[in-house]
Amino acid sequence: MINPHDGISAQIVKWITEYLPSVFSGATAVVISVLIDIRGRKPKLYTCTGGLICGVAAMALSAVLEHFGFSDSSGPFLGAIIGFVGADRLRDTAIAVVARRTGTERGNDENQR
Repeated sequence: MINPHDGISAQIVKWITEYLPSVFSGATAVVISVLIDIRGRKPKLYTCTGGLICGVAAMALSAVLEHFGFSDSSGPFLGAIIGFVGADRLRDTAIAVVARRTGTERGNDENQR
C-alpha cells in the first residue's frame, strides 16, 4: 500500500513495482510500435502518438487479464501483440466494434477518419 507520507519518488517506485507486469506490457507495446513506425519511415509525431496509444491500450488491457483467468506474466505478450498491430488497426477495430454494437453502418468516406 502506498503511504501518503512517503516522498513522490518512493510512491512512484512502489507503484511501478506493484504494477510491474502492466508497466512492462505498456513499454513493450510502445517500443515495438515505435520501431515498426521508424522502419516504415513514418513522421516523428505519428510515431510518438502511435506508440503512446499502443502503450496505453496495452496497460489497460493487461490490467484486465487477471479477470479473464490469465496470469500476470502474459501481459508482456499482450503488449507485443498490440505493438505489432499498431494504433491504426486498433482504431479501426474499435470503430468496427462500436458500429456493430450500435447497429450503425460506417461509410467509406475518408473524411470520417
